Amino acid sequence: MPRFSLKIKLALVVFLLIGIVSTGVAGLGLMFFIKEFEASTASRQYSVVSAMAAELDDRIAAAQRELVAVAMSIPPSMAGDPDRLQHFLDSRLDLHQVFSDGTGFFSPKGILLAYAPGQSLFIGKDFSSREYFARTAASGKPYISEPFLSARGGGRLQVVFTAPVLGGDGRLVGVLGGRVELAEENFLSRLARVRVGDGGNFFLFNDQRQMIVHPDRDRLSVPLGGKGKQELLDRVIGGYEGSGEMVSPSGVAGIYSFKRLHTTGWILAAERPLSDAYEPIERARFLVISSLTILLPVALLAVWLFAGRLTAPLLMFARRVRTMGGESISFEPIPVLSRDEIGELVQAFNTMMQELSSQRRLLEREKSFAVQLLQHSALPCYVIDAEHRVIIWNKALEELTGVEAKSQVGLKEPWRAFYTEPRRVLADVVVDGALHEMADLYDCYADSELIPEGLRAEGWYRLKGRQRYLCFDAAPIRDSEGKVVAAIETLQDVTLKANTEERLRTMVAAIGESEERFRRLVELSLDGIAILVERRFVFVNPAGSEMLGCTSPDQLMGREMLEFIQRESEELFLEQVSHAEQSDTSAPWIEERLLRSDRTTVEVELGVGPFVYRGQRALQVIFRDITERRLAKARLETLAHYDSLTSLPNRVLFFDRLNHAVSEAKRYRHPLALMYLDLDCFKEINDRFGHAAGDAVLMEAGERLKECVRACDMVARMGGDEFTIILAKMAEAEDAAVVAERIIKAFASPFQVEGGEAGVGVSIGICVYPSCDSDLDGMVRFADSAMYRAKQDGKNVYRFYSPEMGRRGGGTARA
Repeated sequence: MPRFSLKIKLALVVFLLIGIVSTGVAGLGLMFFIKEFEASTASRQYSVVSAMAAELDDRIAAAQRELVAVAMSIPPSMAGDPDRLQHFLDSRLDLHQVFSDGTGFFSPKGILLAYAPGQSLFIGKDFSSREYFARTAASGKPYISEPFLSARGGGRLQVVFTAPVLGGDGRLVGVLGGRVELAEENFLSRLARVRVGDGGNFFLFNDQRQMIVHPDRDRLSVPLGGKGKQELLDRVIGGYEGSGEMVSPSGVAGIYSFKRLHTTGWILAAERPLSDAYEPIERARFLVISSLTILLPVALLAVWLFAGRLTAPLLMFARRVRTMGGESISFEPIPVLSRDEIGELVQAFNTMMQELSSQRRLLEREKSFAVQLLQHSALPCYVIDAEHRVIIWNKALEELTGVEAKSQVGLKEPWRAFYTEPRRVLADVVVDGALHEMADLYDCYADSELIPEGLRAEGWYRLKGRQRYLCFDAAPIRDSEGKVVAAIETLQDVTLKANTEERLRTMVAAIGESEERFRRLVELSLDGIAILVERRFVFVNPAGSEMLGCTSPDQLMGREMLEFIQRESEELFLEQVSHAEQSDTSAPWIEERLLRSDRTTVEVELGVGPFVYRGQRALQVIFRDITERRLAKARLETLAHYDSLTSLPNRVLFFDRLNHAVSEAKRYRHPLALMYLDLDCFKEINDRFGHAAGDAVLMEAGERLKECVRACDMVARMGGDEFTIILAKMAEAEDAAVVAERIIKAFASPFQVEGGEAGVGVSIGICVYPSCDSDLDGMVRFADSAMYRAKQDGKNVYRFYSPEMGRRGGGTARA
């Protein structure tokens, strides 16, 4: 009899009980349910679309009947009287409710005679070329147009319903039209709010693939995909009515149903995401999976009962393995109860655990030896792990720092032994590999000369109340994979050596008076450094020589530095020199001007201090070029006070100049005028030609305004297309009107934009001081109010401010 393993026996039972019976039956049943449910869902959704199409047909027919009834009620005698027609249309509230975007009456020649509600800019325009008018005039029958772009612009779509108005002899005397704006609320757009299920909706389109109604109004101007991109859509436009699956332009798969309207031939569609429509299928899948999940333990229980005897040794082996572990390093072998695969597994496990126990004992001995070696080392040291916790703090370090190991081990605070506030120690830097932090943490550091990847740092520290000079060495500890698992840091007290070196450095510094040593300190300085004896050059570094316009320092030797001080700065320089000579202290730094050898000037910051040069009293002069700093300051002031586009003063500088102008006007009692200007039709330029063209118009407008005023006046840009002008020191208040007329005349010339011409007017409001005596904000408000009155009076005019704003400001309004 062949020998079968436990794995084969269990696999056969599970496969026969679960794989064939449960999975096969459940899978076939689920496939049948999915097929039937998809067919039922498509049928129900098509029924809903058909009912909605019938209702929408009724709405459209009702609107058309309403328009025809009103057209029939218009007397033929009224057709030639625009005023009577306007009154008639204004009174027909029933039309306003159906055609919320308005109704109009066209003459037999297509001229729009009346329009309601409100006033239309298109009255008197010729619409005879429009399809809806031509079709109605030719057939004498009502007509519903296809969607087309509105003449108002903005990319909005509209549909026009028309009905003929016939005379007593049956001839056409006019056409009555009702307009429906598809992007606004009306009987068509309300369709977009109707939902199909939880996530579906309706939309309406025509055979030209033009969207008529859609919940997303941005889709109205976007046609459906072209022919050949969606097979189902091509079939629907070809005459198919029914349901099918399709992927939307946004990439969402859904079920779609289509029904054509009888009144217009448009196609009503319902779309519903498959995730919403087929949600019951997902629930059915979940039910099947849940059922299998319940059946699986039952089948496994049968397997358990059948294979109980086979698995008994394996279970005993697992219990013994679970009881192993802990701190014990000894291992008791597990008894072998069977000779199958489980027995072989137990034998292999026993062999492996005995080997591991032997290796563990060896590692424990090595670890104990290493710890004791560090603990009893005469070299102070500590170790931190990868989490920056202290794991070893030896006795030598306790003696050096006075900090006991029990207060450090297990914590992340080794800094407390050396510093008064939290900061990273050298071992932290090694663990994180943050070498870029060394310059911020230590004044003196370097790579270790003996330990690869090690770091060294040194410095003065206060330990146990005494100043000590310590040398730190830190190196990483890596595992077998090369990963940093810890870091060790050692310390050396080299205070005696440091004190000796410090005394030697002090002695060297005391005799470091020689000129050659001094030259090495300053020859690479970017600042100019000069030594003066009796106020004459005896030394100057290359940077100073170049700053004074000389090719070599030798050209300056023996010359007085006063020769290179500009006349306006001579007194300041002499005061600095006298202060340094008399008080034997450095004089304060002062900004001055130096004269170069070519007699050009350079802005510098200059300091003078006492110095000893070859045993003689001398002066050390340090001067730094600040030209770039002043230029940067000037650029910042320009950016803060001037408009970046037009280079005109901005709002901040405007109020400062206005305050100054008002103060002068009060002092010398002369009139002052504030003009507030706003460009007319500027938005149309932005909309038509783009913002780049608008910016060009603003710059040209600023230039024209500056040409219209005096040099003592100021033109400012307040923002957008608004400008202000301060007319100071006027002889008479009426002078402001002369300037306003000059500005309007200057703006009469068209502006050149994008290869074409554009007309831009300007509306001007004028506030005259002292008749408008107020604070600065009040004067701006008065001028702004006068400007708005100019806008209301037809634009491209100027108006003076008055409390009633009823009288004109003089002059003639000019287009």
